[in-house]
Amino acid sequence: MTRLFPCLFIGLVACNASITSADDDESTFGDFSSSNQDADADADADSDSDSDSDSDSDADDGSSPSADDDGDGFTNAEEEAAGTNPDYEYSRPYEGGYNVGWCDSPPSPTGPTGTSEMDPYWTTLQMGDVTRNFQMMDQHGEMVDLYSFCGKHVMIAVSAGWCGPCRALAESMQSLQDRYRADDLQIIEIIMQDNSGGMPVSQSFLSSWANDYGFDDIPVLQLTEPTSYDHPYFWFENDGYIPSIYHLDENMRVLNADGGVHDPGSWF
Repeated sequence: MTRLFPCLFIGLVACNASITSADDDESTFGDFSSSNQDADADADADSDSDSDSDSDSDADDGSSPSADDDGDGFTNAEEEAAGTNPDYEYSRPYEGGYNVGWCDSPPSPTGPTGTSEMDPYWTTLQMGDVTRNFQMMDQHGEMVDLYSFCGKHVMIAVSAGWCGPCRALAESMQSLQDRYRADDLQIIEIIMQDNSGGMPVSQSFLSSWANDYGFDDIPVLQLTEPTSYDHPYFWFENDGYIPSIYHLDENMRVLNADGGVHDPGSWF
């Protein structure tokens, strides 16, 4: 288990040193006329082959395949082809081919309500909290929203380049993603520092991490430096050891907070 020095204070969080302990498992979303019959036939037609009749599509909201109903930058047709939801703003295709989901409406976040185990103490996510959305850059240079995975079981691992246990965990991540993808799992890797403790890491570092560990559909995200304690750096850190592993349910509610659960199988 690798521990971070308690240098986690506002404006200075690049903690270059680590202490290695004996533990190695962690580091510190009737009748009809012919004209009526013709009208019915027209209503049953499906001119855009979207599995909805034209009348149903028109009755929904007047949208068209070329429209972008949720304003996420992708047309309705592009989203339907990708299997994402054109009516949920966070559900959109990603270059990384992630296991994107959606909810009927965005989650109602509580934000973090727990208190960290380290001094100085900060507010951190605990079991039962509903996390707020975050947006971070992935290895492809795209900005990824956490709420893109509403409707899925999300496993978040916060890691660093210098952390041996983090790298050991990364070796097993793609096999876990493959095993539980059909059960609606999405693993997310968040990198806080590079091999020398630099923060934030570069896109090339994210890309190298993904390549080194054979990630096919796991986003590797860049954690930016916090300017206050109200930041994902602190939301997803409870005890000062990394990797920090959090499990979220389909409504972004915390199922397990920094408890070292590496395999999500017990939830499926």
